[in-house]
Amino acid sequence: MTTVLVTDGRSRSSLAVARSLGDHGVRVVCGEASRIATTFASKHVDERFVYPDPRTHPEAFVDTLDAYLRQNDVDVLLPMDHETTYLVNKHRDLFAEHTLVPVAGADKFDRLVRKDFVMQRAAQLGIPHPRTVYPEHGDDVSELAADLTFPLVIKPRAWAGSKGVQYVDDPASLLDAYRAASQWDPYPIIQEQVPKDGRGMGAAFLRWNGEIKARFEYQRLREFPPDGGPSTLRESIRDDRLFEAGKALLEDVDWQGVAMVEFKNDPRTGTPQLLEVNPRFWGSLHLPYRVGVEFPWLLVQCALGLDPEPVLTYPTGVKCRYLLPGDLLNLLSRRDEAALDEFFPLVEDGVYFDIIDRSDPLPAFAQLVVMARQALGYPTSQPTIPPPKVRVLGHHEQ
Repeated sequence: MTTVLVTDGRSRSSLAVARSLGDHGVRVVCGEASRIATTFASKHVDERFVYPDPRTHPEAFVDTLDAYLRQNDVDVLLPMDHETTYLVNKHRDLFAEHTLVPVAGADKFDRLVRKDFVMQRAAQLGIPHPRTVYPEHGDDVSELAADLTFPLVIKPRAWAGSKGVQYVDDPASLLDAYRAASQWDPYPIIQEQVPKDGRGMGAAFLRWNGEIKARFEYQRLREFPPDGGPSTLRESIRDDRLFEAGKALLEDVDWQGVAMVEFKNDPRTGTPQLLEVNPRFWGSLHLPYRVGVEFPWLLVQCALGLDPEPVLTYPTGVKCRYLLPGDLLNLLSRRDEAALDEFFPLVEDGVYFDIIDRSDPLPAFAQLVVMARQALGYPTSQPTIPPPKVRVLGHHEQ
């Protein structure tokens, strides 16, 4: 029996991976830095593994994971979240002594998490993206931004997600916002902001040995925070514009493995604008799993040297909902009649859930326990990360 070790048991993506692999008879070992984790409760998890928090103790995490792989039979290692994926890419050769590690390696990973690299390559490849400038020191911020149209967004070059991102509505607040973002990265990039009412979109890929083994596109219908954050309701779509743009970026670095490319549709032109690349598994992984695009199972087959048939078609119009706590937080933050109308009914035909599943019910109860502990102020293994005083995670010299 194939054994796969999946990290980050508190994430939605790890639960989707465990369900996908479990459906195919894979033995799943799930790791997390806490003894209480949503995925730990899944019927598809055969063994639970607690390790040091990779965010606060990266060296201990690497040593503990290496020791576990040396002492146990694991066929494939699948990292999930940004920090673990970064560390697994960085130490790929170490882990590869004991198991198969289907990641692209530190150099390619670091390139794709860098927003400056991605935007500059997008410009070279002709991929629509927000107008962007790249200050090299604080003195040229105002001069460079003078060519842009407000509102603007300032982003650290290499941090994942929304960490350190600043929004700027007028020139008077530009320098203060830039200094705030500089706490996370010495020289953040500055972009024109795609209008907030533009819909978020994504294109997901599995690329292996130069071939697209799986594709999937979706649009975000709701998010939290409502004006930009992780999706709480999303829908499968087919959009060749997203596919071709994402494919070009991945081919440009000869990517190997899974990745999700994020866009935001510009309502002024109807053109999806590239935002960033997530060179790892992503949070909304349950939706492609629900429609039969099983990225985890396909990746494991590729890692094992098999040659699965590409999965390039899937039903559109299927929705998946992150109810607890994502969509509930969306409702509470908006507090209007429209939000209430959207929130109900809870159960609809053609709408699945990220965590709630009749055939695998215990993760939903585990999620409630995690939420209760957080509400009561219990410490978690994933604290808020303070702005670094040195170069950011994944920021390597070019």
